Amino acid sequence: MDSLEQIRLSLNNNPNIQNDIKERLFYLVTILNKKLPDINLDRLNENLKSVSFGKLGKFERKGTYFYDVLKNKIFFSSNLAGNYDIDHLLMKAMLQMATSTGKFTGFNSDERLMALNLAYTEILANYIIGNEGDSDLEEEVLVANLLSHIVGKDTMYNSYFKNDGSQIIKAMQDSEVGLL
Repeated sequence: MDSLEQIRLSLNNNPNIQNDIKERLFYLVTILNKKLPDINLDRLNENLKSVSFGKLGKFERKGTYFYDVLKNKIFFSSNLAGNYDIDHLLMKAMLQMATSTGKFTGFNSDERLMALNLAYTEILANYIIGNEGDSDLEEEVLVANLLSHIVGKDTMYNSYFKNDGSQIIKAMQDSEVGLL
């Protein structure tokens, strides 16, 4: 059975989400797989088996959406004021599920890379699905794009999908950017 069929089965067996959301997630997975065919979908598949959704409280300051890696839960702001592209937000959450170690996502193995990790997730989601709505990370994305020219686009990409922020820190040290 190929990875897309495994994912379809995992979604169908997930009791935590409604059928229309399962269909939307599978549609987004097929786009992700088409745009980034080289990434391993095993972790995404494993997380899609049990992912659930929730609402952020109005006093929680976690943004428009938040993927809780420890609970494998996607939270959306209780008042999505503004023009947000839900497919884009779901794609960011799926990228985080695909790179989840159970403790962190992407290259966020080093807390100093947290904002860069969020911005790079935004960049990848923009590439994969686009964004027809607002973004809360415009400035961070600009900085991440600039840094990718310093450390190398391949370094950013490989670090993200291998969960290894040390490659980015080393590249910045080698370039004398002075992160440490």
